[in-house]
Amino acid sequence: MMKNKKSLCVAFALFVSVQLFSATMQSRVRQIPKNLQEQVFIEPKDTLMDVTKALVSGISDASTKVKIIHDWICDNIAYDCNVFTDAGAGPQGFEAVLKKKKAVCAGYANLMAVMCGIVNIECEIVYGWSKGFNYPGYLWPESDHAWNAVKLGGRWKLIDVTWDAGFVEGTTFIKRYTNQWYNLTPDQFGYSHLPEEDKWQLLPEKQIRSHEQFEREPYVPGVFFEYGLSFGKNAPCYKNEISEAMSFDFSASKNTVMLYADMYGKSQSDMTNCVWMENAGRNKKCIFDVPDKASYTARVGARTEGVVNNPTYFLQGDFEQNVLPAARNLFAQKKITKNEIDFFERSYTLVAENRRYYYIEDLFDTQRNAANTKILKLLNKNTSRYENVITFEVHAAADYEGKGTTDIFPIMYRNYLSAANIRLESPLVHTLKKGTEYHFAVTTNAYNHMAFVLPENTFVFLTKNPKTGSFELDFTIPEDIQTLGVYASKDKKEFVTLFEYALK
Repeated sequence: MMKNKKSLCVAFALFVSVQLFSATMQSRVRQIPKNLQEQVFIEPKDTLMDVTKALVSGISDASTKVKIIHDWICDNIAYDCNVFTDAGAGPQGFEAVLKKKKAVCAGYANLMAVMCGIVNIECEIVYGWSKGFNYPGYLWPESDHAWNAVKLGGRWKLIDVTWDAGFVEGTTFIKRYTNQWYNLTPDQFGYSHLPEEDKWQLLPEKQIRSHEQFEREPYVPGVFFEYGLSFGKNAPCYKNEISEAMSFDFSASKNTVMLYADMYGKSQSDMTNCVWMENAGRNKKCIFDVPDKASYTARVGARTEGVVNNPTYFLQGDFEQNVLPAARNLFAQKKITKNEIDFFERSYTLVAENRRYYYIEDLFDTQRNAANTKILKLLNKNTSRYENVITFEVHAAADYEGKGTTDIFPIMYRNYLSAANIRLESPLVHTLKKGTEYHFAVTTNAYNHMAFVLPENTFVFLTKNPKTGSFELDFTIPEDIQTLGVYASKDKKEFVTLFEYALK
């Protein structure tokens, strides 16, 4: 990794394949006269002033001007993945960036500063560290990233154009616009960016983050705050050493926010059953444990209940063997037009390193976007996607061997995760022993009835305790069943699965 200011380049957000896609780009970025737009990438020194002034012509509000400039850069400049090769990314002055139409963070920041200067908006380049691509959990001796501070209405605002332009998968840049690194407060921005000079934290002296604090805090992208989330008193660290199950609390300002958590090891194997979630209205709790002495990466995802989005990518095998043939079959059945299937076939690009097909974004290509959404809806491929909002590491302390199994907690189902208020009091384990009696207790006001459903559709109901408000039952596990699911209903007519135990 290169760590000098002339080649600041490789600090790209972790898990950036999961980002907020609801941001709207200013339409002015596509309204520059064609000859002027083309010329700026040939003779930038002579043309950039005219392009910049055309972008903000008739606009008096400085904040709107900055957003337009930010969006134009995101729309026109790709991340230069040559930085990952021996050739390197090369010069990052604004002329070199425009001629290549590529940049690394220093180039993005330079271009932003020059364009803001043209319209008399004070803009500084800020150098520092970031929790980005390949962040090792500690700071390098020299800073590794660059972003901007823009002065609006007498107050400074922090912006990271690089991270708002898209993300890198392997050595391929995926264009994916977002404004999550544009709308943050200084304190929120500071979870992922630490400037060399404390003054650019833009915080009161008592709130200035030290290097040690920055290293200690988890990775928190801007989307965490867009979901209205905030930490409780026991927020996780970036590296967490545990001697028993760890938990932390946070709250959501919106009742419609749903959360999901997972954990994986170096082999990328999913450790979903090592994680448990609790909802208590807007207060949430995550519980994590480890199976052994290895180190694991934990993530929390969020989504808005009822909001359905298109997938950002498909696995190569799934796309080539299932999705694309199924889309072509829709055309054969005359459910879509020739233009729609053509749009769909040209809308995805394969990233060989991870064998995924990514959607080629163009926020202004409304016909192609509409065709893609229509086809995915017909194929039932639209998803309620969880976006990464917290990332940290978990490993066992010297005196803890872990649980000895990757199956620690029960299997959670969607209806458990979506319940506004629910907590499994006991037994909070993955596997139960047949022929053994357990005390079951589930606290919730989201449902009026709770039961086990045994063979031959036999319902065994838990009784609501008027003192505790919990649904409770002392129940001996039958010998003739293989799993035990807990079901719930509001009207005793339609039951849904909340969670499930394995049996031995």
